[in-house]
Amino acid sequence: MQANEFRLKVGINGLFWPQERTGSGQYLRYLWKNLERDELNQYQILAPENIVPAGELASNELITAKPPLPITRGGKSAVKLWWEQSGLPQIAREAARRQQAFDVIHYPYFAAPLARLPYPGGLIVTIHDLIPLVLPEYAPSLPWKLYFKLVSTATRRADLIMADSEHSKKDILRLLKVPPRKVQVVYLGVDERYQPGQLPPEERRALFQRYGLNGDERIIFYLGGFDRRKNLLTLIQAFGQALANLKQSEQADGGGRWVLALAGKAHTSNSQMYPDLSGPIQLIFGTGEDSQRVRLLGPVTEEDKILLYRTADMFAFPSIYEGFGLDPLEAMASGTPVLCSNASCLPEIVEAGGRQLPPLDVTAWAEAIAELAASPEKRYEFAKAGPIQASKFSWQKTAERTLQLYNVVECMHTRGKS
Repeated sequence: MQANEFRLKVGINGLFWPQERTGSGQYLRYLWKNLERDELNQYQILAPENIVPAGELASNELITAKPPLPITRGGKSAVKLWWEQSGLPQIAREAARRQQAFDVIHYPYFAAPLARLPYPGGLIVTIHDLIPLVLPEYAPSLPWKLYFKLVSTATRRADLIMADSEHSKKDILRLLKVPPRKVQVVYLGVDERYQPGQLPPEERRALFQRYGLNGDERIIFYLGGFDRRKNLLTLIQAFGQALANLKQSEQADGGGRWVLALAGKAHTSNSQMYPDLSGPIQLIFGTGEDSQRVRLLGPVTEEDKILLYRTADMFAFPSIYEGFGLDPLEAMASGTPVLCSNASCLPEIVEAGGRQLPPLDVTAWAEAIAELAASPEKRYEFAKAGPIQASKFSWQKTAERTLQLYNVVECMHTRGKS
């Protein structure tokens, strides 16, 4: 099919393409993968030069721009700002000059250009969350405050905003003061690779040993960020409070030791944003045998993440604020019993697929951990309920709804014009 035969030409900001461990990076890649199946429209990733690894996209799927040398000397933040406000809009202007204008430009994260895009050039923005506005400590410096003031102003000018959840939509309406008609909820999805399934004992042992475990433990698994809003201290305290009951369960059923396994890492050395966990762990569990009950696994590969979900005996997610909550959704899809907080968007994503708890109630978390550990029947109930709930979400549905909104934005810009 020739380029001029496509129904729509869509340019998608690919800045987060190389950051596939982040929520924005995963969203971009899964959205692209599912939109690519649509042959009626043309989709192109727009990105700064050299950030998309060679061979990952075909030459007609990628358009890049090179940052000016003074910009690159300013570091990643300078390149990001240049790209959002100048680099990508320049690509759009060049395409229009060659009579190959984009019908829609999509910024798939909280950013937008202040300058108007060339006709027809409708603008759609996905806002996963408003963490820097809801939790001011996430934008502590003056430059970051100014940046989020800039992108808030620019995003208000978008033709349409997509929110990951009803909760995020409410935050957008409250904090950005945009008309309700401009904000549409488009839920994220869960990849089909996340499915229930037990590993053979020898593979399970080898998986655990890759991350410093003995191989025969029963794990309460956490995967995600280590920043303050993830509320890991509450989970560690709750595990410590539940430990006596967990030991009784071990004696009663003769099974492996219960271990709290935390996967991920701090992204910076900022102790205000990423509290040190080693001190609280030592304070609660001492330096003896119990100190080995909390294990910091570090980053895990995408392949091992799938296996760890399947082999975990429960998944605990005490986050205080999320825009969507991919991690508990993936855990539910994997048939892992889920404990999660009842804060922000999580209740609308998890519903009856997991047990929801007040995020800061250490005792409630401790009791829930001990209860699930002592009851294979309750774990089985959640293991069955999780995949049913997770089946309501798919990346194909995300892509289909996104395409509908691309068409809406295109119509807004071309209706009544020839």
